[in-house]
Amino acid sequence: MKKEGFLKLILAILVTVLLCIVSVGGIYVKDKNIMKNVLPKYNLGMDLDTSTIIKLEVNKNENSSSEDVQEEVADENPEQGTEENGQAENKYTADNYKKAKNVLEKRIKQFGINQYTIRLDEQTGDIVLEIPNDTDTSKLQNAFIVGKTEIVIPETNEVIGDANSFAKIEASIDNSYESYGIGSVVKLDVTFNKETVKKFKELKDSYVIPTDEEGNSKENSMQILIDGVSICNMYESEFLNAAVKGSMPLQMGSYSNDQKELEEALEEAKSIKNIIDNGELPLTYTIEYSNDIHSNITGIGISIVFAIILGAMLIYFAVKHKVLGLVGELCVLGLGAVLLLVLRYTNVEISVASLVSIGAILILQFIYMNQLLSNEKLNSKVFAEKTIQFTKMLIPVFLISIIIAFANITEISGFGMIIFWGLILFELFNNILTRAIITNVKNK
Repeated sequence: MKKEGFLKLILAILVTVLLCIVSVGGIYVKDKNIMKNVLPKYNLGMDLDTSTIIKLEVNKNENSSSEDVQEEVADENPEQGTEENGQAENKYTADNYKKAKNVLEKRIKQFGINQYTIRLDEQTGDIVLEIPNDTDTSKLQNAFIVGKTEIVIPETNEVIGDANSFAKIEASIDNSYESYGIGSVVKLDVTFNKETVKKFKELKDSYVIPTDEEGNSKENSMQILIDGVSICNMYESEFLNAAVKGSMPLQMGSYSNDQKELEEALEEAKSIKNIIDNGELPLTYTIEYSNDIHSNITGIGISIVFAIILGAMLIYFAVKHKVLGLVGELCVLGLGAVLLLVLRYTNVEISVASLVSIGAILILQFIYMNQLLSNEKLNSKVFAEKTIQFTKMLIPVFLISIIIAFANITEISGFGMIIFWGLILFELFNNILTRAIITNVKNK
């Protein structure tokens, strides 16, 4: 072997070994008296990382106060009481269970939580929600409320509208008076549908400000309630004058120059929008939080499987190719190490399904290395011919991986993305490092 070839061989082996060490161990630097790994963390899926389990159990215990109210209504209006009692008896149905799951899932997505699993027990109606352990669960506090939305006149107990009365809702920070030193305020811009606007116009045309026993004017109020909590409280005439125009701004909180306070108010306004947009839950739930421990077991199991696969490859290479088998195994591990490094920086989610694609890339590299090592003599020309021949067979797989990776389907996009990066790295790694190692070893 020429001196130049020997140096290339040693350098390529050292680089490959270094990549393996860095990929597994990381790069540590001193940061405030502690050693910190500067490599990005893997974006582990819930089936590999620890997760939070939220169990929503259907609350089938009617409290005494609600029973008393129903009895009073039944006494005053027997037909209405029977109807309400019938609804109470029949609300624990499979249709309502499914509706509740769908409403919850829509709310969760609008709260910006994209990584989750949700399971429904159609027999009991109980729902199990699993989210990553680092998810800010404070975002979910409003996701589990019933969310009954009403537009009411509290003085007369008249219900004017519900969640279906709204055509559009937008939450934003209004900076109109910031230059005057007053600060900014969060607003909820609500747009009513045509039927509701028509009803408001009829109310406005017939509205007469009521008077008390002494003849003094006593203006009614109008409120927008969510589960009985007011998010808007205005005089009826003021509300109707604004609402008949089709839309109106609702001020959420007070003016402030504190950006953090405004951001919190904006999140609350978005939460209200989310609840109204997606409708109310047909049932109430009791909530129980717990941590999932199966992830650690899964991770250990997968590590053992990978160790067995890599060990089997090493034994095969050693038996068939003797000392050269160590070179083949090094090239398999090297490609795996580079792929893992790329996954750190591209933030591709690694789940159990994604690990299947990593295994597929390693097996592909194993087959490729076995074909190379099976040749008696392998120079650069033969290496190029073999590599091109092998690459042509992978083009359809590469094109399919692109479609899967960018299909925006969470369940399979990670799988496709890893195949996509794996095939690109397969070409780069083998045409640089594997070429330098194999062609020089085989022609020693």
